[in-house]
Amino acid sequence: MTFRSATVQFKPEWGNPAANRKQIAAIIAQCASQNVQLVVLPEMCVSGYVFAGRDEILPYCEENEGESFDFFSDLAKQMEMFLVYGFAERDGEALYNSQNLIAPTGERLATYRKTHLYKADETWATPGDTGFLAVDTGLGRLGLGICMDLNFDDFVRFHKRQKTDIICFSACWLDEGLEIRHYWLYRLYGYENGILIANSYGEEHGTHFRGESCIINRGEVIATAPLTGQGVLLAKHARGSQPA
Repeated sequence: MTFRSATVQFKPEWGNPAANRKQIAAIIAQCASQNVQLVVLPEMCVSGYVFAGRDEILPYCEENEGESFDFFSDLAKQMEMFLVYGFAERDGEALYNSQNLIAPTGERLATYRKTHLYKADETWATPGDTGFLAVDTGLGRLGLGICMDLNFDDFVRFHKRQKTDIICFSACWLDEGLEIRHYWLYRLYGYENGILIANSYGEEHGTHFRGESCIINRGEVIATAPLTGQGVLLAKHARGSQPA
């Protein structure tokens, strides 16, 4: 049996979670109309990414089963799909750059907290304490990861050891004027299964994101988005296997 995934390139409106959730809901509805069963969204797609510090981001931080979770949990149930999205998490006094995996039942299967922080995260976030995650689901073993993690060998080693079928990767990857897919391929060397890289694009408070969201499988790019503009990359997968 096979299923379809959607890797979403999306630019959130900074500081406007309600508007972003509404836009994402429309995208997810379109994906559902094409029988998609797994949707991956970018890093911090609910709030935007660039914040000057703790005080500025705090109004947009949520518990892992907060307002955005309730919203996406209902969508996952309605659309009968798995959803992966990035958000700013608050747990007591600690703040994290996090990612939720929600099942078609609406259940939160996992919250991953970004292990390797970028300098923009360090103004407010605590390094993640969950460790890297791979979760067994009806679609196969789904891995989680966020942006800067891919710059470190321990991330790829973990997913190789876990035999992760698909890494659901949320990013706000910077635009440094180079085709980033070649660097991603280099970093993923030795990982032979699939990764869905959902990136942001455009400019946010002086920071420029690359776009170029892509799907990589067996060391090859099989689909890629443009540098700018919202878009959805679709792929077909065998359950417990890789995209085709």
